[in-house]
Amino acid sequence: MKKYFDLFLDPLCYRTLEGGVDTATALLKLRWDHIFFTGSVSVGKIVAKAAAVNLTPVTLELGGKCPVIVDENTNIDTAAKRIIWGKCVNAGQTCIAPDYIYCHKKQMPTLIERMKQHITDMYGEDPEQSDGFARIINQGHYNRLKSLMNDGTVVIGGKTNDETNYISPTILTNTPLDSKVMQDEIFGPILPIMEYEDIQSVFKFFRTREKPLVCYLFSSNAKLVDEVKKKVSAGTLDVNDCLMHMMIPTLPFGGVGHSGIGKYHGKSTFDQFSHHKSVLHKPIGMESVNNLRYPPYDAEWKQNLIYSLAYYKPNAPTSNGFAKYAVTSTMAGAAFAYAYSYPGSSGFGGQ
Repeated sequence: MKKYFDLFLDPLCYRTLEGGVDTATALLKLRWDHIFFTGSVSVGKIVAKAAAVNLTPVTLELGGKCPVIVDENTNIDTAAKRIIWGKCVNAGQTCIAPDYIYCHKKQMPTLIERMKQHITDMYGEDPEQSDGFARIINQGHYNRLKSLMNDGTVVIGGKTNDETNYISPTILTNTPLDSKVMQDEIFGPILPIMEYEDIQSVFKFFRTREKPLVCYLFSSNAKLVDEVKKKVSAGTLDVNDCLMHMMIPTLPFGGVGHSGIGKYHGKSTFDQFSHHKSVLHKPIGMESVNNLRYPPYDAEWKQNLIYSLAYYKPNAPTSNGFAKYAVTSTMAGAAFAYAYSYPGSSGFGGQ
């Protein structure tokens, strides 16, 4: 990134610095107009705390555990293909990768069978030999992910290579909700699947967890889609696909709660880095009309006018209520017009 920034962008406007924790810590001590951070929740809290010292606004894109709901009313083969693709992009090392699945009990066996077939279709009989399947970024994350496979029953995959940091696409079942794999963002090619019969139990579980960056839903049931829209709080809702919301520049992207603050992409990015300043520019004339707002307020004409405007508005769209409002509004307008024409009369405008 630094190479191309320095090559194509004006260094007076765009600067890049490379470094680790010490560099980031030093930068956070400076007073910025805006801080944009993408990473983990724990580091996001550090960034937000440092920004608060100078009341600097922040955009935080933090990820989290992105759930998938697979309804009984869906094309299960297409759902399986799209979920596997979304999970295996960069070996699951994306903040929007599907993190776990709640599948309707009726579709559970079929989903697992079709996911296994699509892994083979995409990456061959041995995904380790595929040029299209990535490796885990470093040894630390590899060891962390390898240990997570002990938190359930491996029904697909489960193969590893300590020398190359390879972990095959892996599906887990019988995963306890309090296990490590269900607590933290996985960020790798491991995907737990749980079954449900009543969708309300899924909503109840979601409410016990932090709000995700994305929620994925596969369903042809319009009523369920609408219910998920209303009941599941997430940065984005993808219906019948995975990851593709990132391809739409006009669709703002960002989290909510622990999954992030602020939204960007396309014009939303420009808005995120802009201060929307409100401006009121009034003409200097017609001061006699403005005299209503100035003290003293004990003049009878002011009290009568204020009373009429405050208490004679229609409470319901009835002809009687509208008539009262129309009469008092007309009277108020006439009073203002009279004052404007004769600024010295009836207490308006005076000297």
